[in-house]
Amino acid sequence: MTTSGRWGRVTYHARKAGRVRLREPALIGGVIVVSILSAFGDPVAGGLRRPGALGIAFAVAYGTVLLARRRAPMMTVAGLSALTFVHQACGGTPTPALPALMVSLYGLALRMGRRPALIVAALVATSTVVAATLFQPGPVLGPQRVGAVAWIGLATAVGDAVRNRRAYVRALEERADRAERTREEEAARRVAAERMRIARELHDVVAHELTLINAQAGIGVHIGRNDPFQMAELLTAIRDGSKGALGELRAIVGLLAQPEEAAAPLEPAPGLGRLDDLVLSFERAGLTVEVLRQGEGHFIPAAVDVTGYRIIQEALTNVRKHAGVDTARIGIDFRHDSLSITVDNEGLGGRRPPNGGGTGRGLVGIRERVAAVGGIAEIGIRPQGGFSVVARLPLSRTVSAQPVGEEHKDLP
Repeated sequence: MTTSGRWGRVTYHARKAGRVRLREPALIGGVIVVSILSAFGDPVAGGLRRPGALGIAFAVAYGTVLLARRRAPMMTVAGLSALTFVHQACGGTPTPALPALMVSLYGLALRMGRRPALIVAALVATSTVVAATLFQPGPVLGPQRVGAVAWIGLATAVGDAVRNRRAYVRALEERADRAERTREEEAARRVAAERMRIARELHDVVAHELTLINAQAGIGVHIGRNDPFQMAELLTAIRDGSKGALGELRAIVGLLAQPEEAAAPLEPAPGLGRLDDLVLSFERAGLTVEVLRQGEGHFIPAAVDVTGYRIIQEALTNVRKHAGVDTARIGIDFRHDSLSITVDNEGLGGRRPPNGGGTGRGLVGIRERVAAVGGIAEIGIRPQGGFSVVARLPLSRTVSAQPVGEEHKDLP
């Protein structure tokens, strides 16, 4: 929930508490006045009568007992019921006690639930009718006694209905709070996922192109003075590679820009159709790449096409940077419902290369890309030496993403 929403709710509850403190004395005073006025009615004689000092005293006592209705609702009802019994034993009627009994039973039903409220209401009604039968003239089911039972039942029913209504509103508020928290968490999760995706794309582009540029520049340092023609070819390759990297970076940044700031990139994302250009760029950097293809002509979903290209790009970049060899092999095997990509080399067999072992972020990116399209990645040291990256990608559009198998571990 937002800060403004919490502050608004705190303010609402503070105002509500202030209204309750002001309303309680008014309610008690109103009950006393109504009790005194009802004592003037004489249902037996069918007219009016003076309540006398005793009737007024009991009316004030009813209101006074109500002061404890919030702290001890059950004791309040019991006290009022006992006062009603004593009042009738002293010659009074149950009518002056009804306002206080109704308020107390309403509060009891509001706080304690339906079953205890109904039990208490039945006991209070029984006590009132028994007292009226013992101490008042008239039939057992006379209008005065039936009316008292009806008012007691009505107050209990209203209290229970209000309790249910408040519980329903409270549930709606909690559901709205949960929904708001869920939306905030989902938004944060999406932002984090998008940051990871952008970081992965930038890593693939920058690491690949800068690795090639670094390798080509290193070759140029050795041969530049003796072979100007080959030096020109290397500079051309560096220029073309940096231009391609800038283009991909511009496309990624364009996706992050606002619609009014930049248009969406027109160039499609790289796929396996550009594999020859990728291999050529590495060969210019001094890495000989052998490509073996099997089962051409299958349909490749766009996501799988991009994923396959990025896996090969990252694997070859790792070979060039860390393996300490100048040859690598790519195997592409199209099957009925899957595409298998293998990139391996006969490197140092698990020994740390002279130029450092890297951070491992590229391997994590490969696993994430493979898992995103529902595939399985196997990355590790080959038994015969060297390093191998194997990715099996589904070609069916209906295959859902599955996590990478736990049995496939990263390099130490």
